[in-house]
Amino acid sequence: MAESKDKQEKNAPSAEEALDSFLSREQGGDKKPVKNGKINKRVLIIIIAVVIVAGLVALLIFTRNASAPKVNEDEIAEPADISLDVNADGEHTAKVAVHQDGSIKENGSGNLLNYVPADISRIDVENTNGSFAVTSNTPEGEATVYTLVGYEDYGLQEGVADEVATDASSVEFTKIISPDGNLPDYGLDKPRAKVKVAYQDKTTATIRVGNEAPGAEGTYIAFGSSNAVYLVANESVDAFMYSVNQFINRAVTDTNEDSDTAEFSELTITGSRYDDPITLKPNKDEAVDAVYLVTEPRKMYANAVESYDIAGAVRGLYADEVICVNPSDGQLESFGLADPYAEVNATYPDAKITLMASAADDSGNSYIFNPDKNIVYKMQSAALSWAHTSVEALVPQYIFAVKIAAVSKIEFNADDESYTFDVSTTTELQDDEEGNTQDVTVTKAVCDGKTLDENNFLVFFQNLNDIENTGDVGSGSGEVMSFTYSYNTGRDNDTVTVYSTGSAKYAVALNGDIIGSASKSYIDGLMKNPAALIKGEPVTNLM
Repeated sequence: MAESKDKQEKNAPSAEEALDSFLSREQGGDKKPVKNGKINKRVLIIIIAVVIVAGLVALLIFTRNASAPKVNEDEIAEPADISLDVNADGEHTAKVAVHQDGSIKENGSGNLLNYVPADISRIDVENTNGSFAVTSNTPEGEATVYTLVGYEDYGLQEGVADEVATDASSVEFTKIISPDGNLPDYGLDKPRAKVKVAYQDKTTATIRVGNEAPGAEGTYIAFGSSNAVYLVANESVDAFMYSVNQFINRAVTDTNEDSDTAEFSELTITGSRYDDPITLKPNKDEAVDAVYLVTEPRKMYANAVESYDIAGAVRGLYADEVICVNPSDGQLESFGLADPYAEVNATYPDAKITLMASAADDSGNSYIFNPDKNIVYKMQSAALSWAHTSVEALVPQYIFAVKIAAVSKIEFNADDESYTFDVSTTTELQDDEEGNTQDVTVTKAVCDGKTLDENNFLVFFQNLNDIENTGDVGSGSGEVMSFTYSYNTGRDNDTVTVYSTGSAKYAVALNGDIIGSASKSYIDGLMKNPAALIKGEPVTNLM
């Protein structure tokens, strides 16, 4: 037997021989010899590989489908078989129709309530964020007015109460999960929200909101006192999870559209961040090209960009979130507002506004408190310019800028040379190229009886205005250049003096007080302007 077995093994075809045999075997009684056995063999190998891959894909799909929850589309294509009623207490009820064995007769979608928001008189909600009650009133022919009970003195965020009322007026489910469910399985033994709705027709409804279903299919709810479990769209009950704070209007301060009362008369910034108070006032002198003045801790014209940002960060502020309504002293301390990081007090013709801000957190957010509204908000600290400004940031970009229409004379001294320019500005009616008459401002400058080229002079004047303040360098040692403005507005003369420092920057003083510095190369270029102006040569624009 062993010898026979060995012979069989020796005579057994190899795998390649078996494949060749399969390719050349007779089919249907007709011999069809293979013309090229090796090529066909490769084709067959590819076919077998494709079949294997297709089988694996089919197996994967089958496995996924087997593990996914089974949903009988035919079962939920038609409306569910439920009966709606109102019990003796006036509460809406729903009963799922079941077979004798307790299984659902007809599953599908349906509606447990079919009201509109105007039909609601009151909504009471208890959820994981606390509780709130909303009442509504819809005068005939007018929009519904909502009131947050206990917070009648606070403005409401537009649309939030409407969302709650919409969710409470109509409850549509996508399918019935169970006619008598085990409530803990769905988070309904301790619901995330319990809602009691009272309608104008004197009926009520109770909705319990449980967990979200797996796979983002929806949310489980129960209706009335029944243990039947329904599946609803997440967005149809999300408003029941709101907190009181989400109802409160996020306007930190109101916008004032009246230009007569929009500008403050004085704005002061204090707080633990600042060593000294910083005070801003509007610049009322029309001769100087500045909107605001810094009066404390030192006097100077305010940087245009920084002062605009500060002025714009008081009225019309809108927060990202309401954090606390009617905070206690302990809560203010926990928010960093008992001793605020920054505080602004601004006086307007129609109001006085005080705002307090905490230091920014790692995300760049600050708590902000408006004591008049008694609300703590959260918003980006970047929007609160007064909470992170400084005296240095308020230093004007340019040493001293004035308006040409206010200037009557400029006395310029440099390199032992003195020039006096008499200046006048008038408005004339002139015709343009198309024959239209328009007002044109004409500037006339005269030096030693010689009328200067207007455009050249205006370049020189702009160079004076554009001396950029490059920061504090201390005092200087010797005068390099100076110029004095006289005005036609009654303003006292102003003198700008430039001093050498032995460095690449000159110290600059306004009326005797050092206010910053200027680039040596800029000043050296400026000192050449008057000679070119007198000669009628083009004046170099230094900016």
